Amino acid sequence: MPDSADGDETSCAGGGGSAWLIVVAALLLIGALWTAVIVKLTWEAAAEEAAIEQRTMSLARVFEEHTIRTIAGVDQALRFLKFQYEGIGDRLDIASAVDHGMIDSALFNQIGVINADGIYHLSNLPDVSLVDLSDREHFSFHKASDSGALFVSKPVLGRASGKWSIQLTRRINRPDGSFDGVAVISIDPFYFTSFYNDVDVGTQGAITLLGLDGVVRARRAGDSMAIGQDISGSTLFRELVHAPTGHYQTTSPVDGVQRSMSYRRVRDLPLVVTVGIERSEAFAEYRSRRRGYFGFAAGMTVVILAFCALAIGLVQRQRAISTRLRTLKVRAESANRLKSEFLAAVSHELRTPLNGVIGYAELLSETLESEENRGYAQVIFDSSQHLLALLNTILDMARVDAGEMRLRLEDVDLRAVVEEACNTYLPVARSKNLALAYSAQDDVTLHCDRVRVVQVLNNLVHNALKFTDRGRVGVEARLEGEDCVFEVSDSGCGIDPKFHEEIFERFRQGDTFETRQQGGAGLGLALCRELAALMGGAVTVRSAPGEGSIFRFCLPHNRGGPKS
Repeated sequence: MPDSADGDETSCAGGGGSAWLIVVAALLLIGALWTAVIVKLTWEAAAEEAAIEQRTMSLARVFEEHTIRTIAGVDQALRFLKFQYEGIGDRLDIASAVDHGMIDSALFNQIGVINADGIYHLSNLPDVSLVDLSDREHFSFHKASDSGALFVSKPVLGRASGKWSIQLTRRINRPDGSFDGVAVISIDPFYFTSFYNDVDVGTQGAITLLGLDGVVRARRAGDSMAIGQDISGSTLFRELVHAPTGHYQTTSPVDGVQRSMSYRRVRDLPLVVTVGIERSEAFAEYRSRRRGYFGFAAGMTVVILAFCALAIGLVQRQRAISTRLRTLKVRAESANRLKSEFLAAVSHELRTPLNGVIGYAELLSETLESEENRGYAQVIFDSSQHLLALLNTILDMARVDAGEMRLRLEDVDLRAVVEEACNTYLPVARSKNLALAYSAQDDVTLHCDRVRVVQVLNNLVHNALKFTDRGRVGVEARLEGEDCVFEVSDSGCGIDPKFHEEIFERFRQGDTFETRQQGGAGLGLALCRELAALMGGAVTVRSAPGEGSIFRFCLPHNRGGPKS
């Protein structure tokens, strides 16, 4: 009973440990699952951010090129106007030049000249009255110095045209290089925004053209268009300090929308183009995937926890079964040990009186004068010998079961072992008119327990003679690779293949076995196989009804001993 209690305690500890292992494994699996989801989402967010940056930077480059080409086309017309005015002065007919295609008017509201006094006096528009523009920034810029630069003004409301416009101007000089006025072209700022309308940057995306002074020249955000806002304090101008192109995230100072922005400073012009995509809209698909990932992870977490709970329940159930099995095993082992001890004790106690019976039976068979009485004494002697052999077999099996069978290994001659086993049964063979032939390979030394090897051979030869009524019984011993093989063959009744394994079971004597007709307890072959296994070998059979049998007994050759 102490063994049983210890087994229960061990079982409980093992079951508790298994439950903890399951919990830890489940937590690790859940942790790995969520880590994988987070890593996946982090990677996708970075990829989405990179895609937005690539897209906005590409659009900014496109709008930069569009701005450059637009202003270059305007500047070409402006340079033509400057050159013509510097050559012929007030005689220049701007309207005629425009009408004849000498100046392309598709890009501007009007084109004209401001004289040295700041009076707008020449224009392509008919019936334009003289307008004083001496206070305009672009006039003051060119009058102050001859920089040779193209000036791009803030959006202003034209006094001559009455429209909002961006003034592109160049200085006009007299032949001596002194100031003679300003050539000016008025561009509709919404020309840029109308181009921006054809580009999809989302419902809240923004495209802006602004000057380095921070004033917006043209801007489209969603469906709204605007000009003139001063955003000089925005993040853009802090970024421009570090690089002429770049990408950043910011909240717009104009409409308060959070956007991912890319910008490019327009080369050779005091302008910057920006493209922004509203972040919540840009990441809408990513957020949808994120919800799907989180939903999947949550569902898998529930599944893992459910399997964890199920596994723990199964472990608890298995623990209870294991505890019961251990208890039953302890009881069975105890019963088996008691059985073995009982058999050993009974066998030992029976051998003493049997030896007496055998001795007196042998004495009677020698001293009795009557032939009939001597026959009776011989029957008693034979029966006692049979009973003693049975008791010895039972005792040997009990020792094997108890693990008390000890092998006494020694070097023996293979031929001597075979001769010893066969010579014992030569009288039996002659009594049945059977030929008992044996052969063994010469000069072979076998390191084994001689007594047990002879015991196995005795059983096999005895069975072969018992079940053979005519013909022969043969014993052959030889080396095959690393094994020593003994083969006992007979020309007896044979055994159905379906019984080949059953005949090695203890007390196995079904009605269909030939052994039922010959008698026997069904222990001989079982003991042979157990002794062979104890010596590291095996016993097998090849047989069929009416074809005889071959029992094959294999042992490792010279286990631990010298080779022959």
